Amino acid sequence: MTALLPWLQPVAERWLAQRQQQRLGHALLLQGPPGVGKGEMARWIAEQLLCDLCKGCGQCKSCLLLAAGHHPDLYQLAPEGQQIKVESVRQLIGQLTGTAHQGGARVAILQQAERMNTASANALLKTLEEPAPGVYLILVSDGAQPLLPTIVSRCQRLVVSMPSPDVLAAYLGSLGDKLGDWPYWPRILGGPLALKAALESDGLSEARALREAWQESLSAGLVSPRLTQVAQEQAALALKVLYFELLSQCGSQPERTAWLYSMLTQVAQQQRWLDRQSGINLTATFQQLIVDYQHRAQEGAAPHHG
Repeated sequence: MTALLPWLQPVAERWLAQRQQQRLGHALLLQGPPGVGKGEMARWIAEQLLCDLCKGCGQCKSCLLLAAGHHPDLYQLAPEGQQIKVESVRQLIGQLTGTAHQGGARVAILQQAERMNTASANALLKTLEEPAPGVYLILVSDGAQPLLPTIVSRCQRLVVSMPSPDVLAAYLGSLGDKLGDWPYWPRILGGPLALKAALESDGLSEARALREAWQESLSAGLVSPRLTQVAQEQAALALKVLYFELLSQCGSQPERTAWLYSMLTQVAQQQRWLDRQSGINLTATFQQLIVDYQHRAQEGAAPHHG
C-alpha cells in the first residue's frame, strides 16, 4: 500500500478528520505544485475508500487487487496530449453509472484536471452535482491553469503544499548539495519528487544551461543557439527559468524592479498561453521576449524630465 511521505501526513490527517466527522464529499480537488506528491495522496485516499475495512489495511481482497493494479472499481483519467477530451469524460461517466464490482465504493482519479476543456468540464458537472451512491471523484490539479468555477464550487478542496526547507533538505540528503546557492531551483524544477528526479538525472544540468542561455540572450539582445533548440515539451521549463532569472535580477538590481515586474507579468502570461497551444514557433516567441526586455531596459535607464 502507499507509504505517505512526511509532508503528506498532515494532509492525510485533514482528510481523515473530515471523514470521521462525516463531512466527506463525493468530489475532492487536490491542488499543489508539480512533483509535491499529489498523485501519491490521491492513491492513498483511493486505498482508504476502496478497502473492505475502510482503512487501507493492505490485506483484504480489495487491497490486494489494488496492490496488483487490477481493482475494477478504481478508474484513472489523464490528458491525451494537451487536453482531457470530452469523449474520455463521457466514457468515465458511463463506467461510474453501473454497480461496483466489489460491492463497495467506486473511485475515479482525474490527473491534471485543469486540462479539461469547456466541453469535458461541462460533461463532468452533472456527475459532480448528482453523484451515484458510493462514487468518489478525486480531481488532481497543478493549478497551472484555472479550473472552471462551476467545477471548483462542487468540490471539497485539499491543498498539498511544498514542504519546509528543512523537510526538503532531509528528503534530498546529499543530493541537495548539487543545487548550489541559487535559491530558485526548487521553484523551477518542482516539488520534492520532481526535484529529486531532476537531481538524479540531467534535469538540473539542462535547467542550468537554459539559465545561462537566457543570460547570454538578454545581454546580447539576440536569442542564443541553445534556446533555438528548445523542444515544445521544454517550453514551460524554459519560460519558468526566464521568470526566475528576472526575479533574481529584481533582488540584485532593485533600481530595475519597476520595469522588471512588468516583464515578469508578460513572461507568466506567455507561459500560460503556450501551455494551451501547440506548433508554436518558440524561437520567434523567445526573440520577442528578448526584444521586449531590451526595450524596457532602455526605457527604464532613460532619464525622465518633468
